[in-house]
Amino acid sequence: MGAVVFGILALSTLSHIDAHGGGFSVELIHRDSVKSPFYSPFETNSDRITNAVRRSFDRVNRFKPSSVSTKAVEAEIIVDSGEYLLNISLGTPGFDVVAIADTGSDLIWTQCKSCSQCFKQDAPLFDPSKSSTYRKISCAARQCAGVGGSSCTNDGHVASETLTLGSTTGRPVALPKTVIGCGLSNGGTFREKTSGIIGLGGGESSLISQLGTSIAGKFSYCLLPTSETGNSSKMNFGSSFGSGEGNIIIDSGTTLTLLPSDFYSQLKSAVDELINATKVEGPRGLSLCYGAVDDIEVPDVTVHFTNADVKLTPLNTFVRISETTICFTFSSNDKFAIYGNLSQMNFLVGYDTEKQTVSFKPTDCSKS
Repeated sequence: MGAVVFGILALSTLSHIDAHGGGFSVELIHRDSVKSPFYSPFETNSDRITNAVRRSFDRVNRFKPSSVSTKAVEAEIIVDSGEYLLNISLGTPGFDVVAIADTGSDLIWTQCKSCSQCFKQDAPLFDPSKSSTYRKISCAARQCAGVGGSSCTNDGHVASETLTLGSTTGRPVALPKTVIGCGLSNGGTFREKTSGIIGLGGGESSLISQLGTSIAGKFSYCLLPTSETGNSSKMNFGSSFGSGEGNIIIDSGTTLTLLPSDFYSQLKSAVDELINATKVEGPRGLSLCYGAVDDIEVPDVTVHFTNADVKLTPLNTFVRISETTICFTFSSNDKFAIYGNLSQMNFLVGYDTEKQTVSFKPTDCSKS
């Protein structure tokens, strides 16, 4: 999203998207799930949370004021280990790729065989010469310009290729002539278990934009709590299965919610005043932690978006990092404000790229 998911993608019967068929769903796997290639039975919950906090701050460094995929054609992709993963298949015959599902970037991208500089990955490299549906795209073509490239280099190719997603609601869905990046000189802080990115942002090269009218510009996901390591979340393309400008990035790839330091300081003080518990030191990056063997009473936190208020539960605002410590899941960062995935758990988060809206519906994601 394990072997079971790859088995789904290996089915020989494929379906194409029906533009009027109501969409499809895919399995979305948290990187710490037992279904994830990153899963380690030797890590404690505290280890996982501490590592996730570190990744949250590492990830901030990859966002830039301009599009994160500005130099995508040159394969200069900077990414951390990713919080949620998708198993996809590229080419004909299909070649399995473990990809990071990323609402914070646009390009669909993988390392390709014969690259002059590769980061280490456990899986074999994608070999375009073995695929009958791989077509390199000229740098002068509109599709190449759509990923921000202004000149040709030897660092990578933009190509047209068949991408296949394993649907949880039916047969695998084949997406022919999908524009992808094929990296030949690659850098970044990738981990060995992943070998690609599925960009879900708003740019022309993202998967959502390429699906276009077939999903009416809509997609959604429902993130399970981190405690449910044996189950998978779902990402829906098409109907949101539910009902302009901004100053915060809604990001599936960042764990914490990060706010400007002045604003965070006020929020932290307001929350602390309403909690009757002893403050303790937490992991670096989590500045509001309490000693708590049992659950403690915490205040409600409501996030005020334009035209919508999202009321968070303790599941979203506090996380247990050990048997004796819980911590506030918000922290400070002056580079970018980011609405992380802990704040999104047990909400159906729907995106309508045509109307430029995001919706949050409280949902038990284990039943969705």
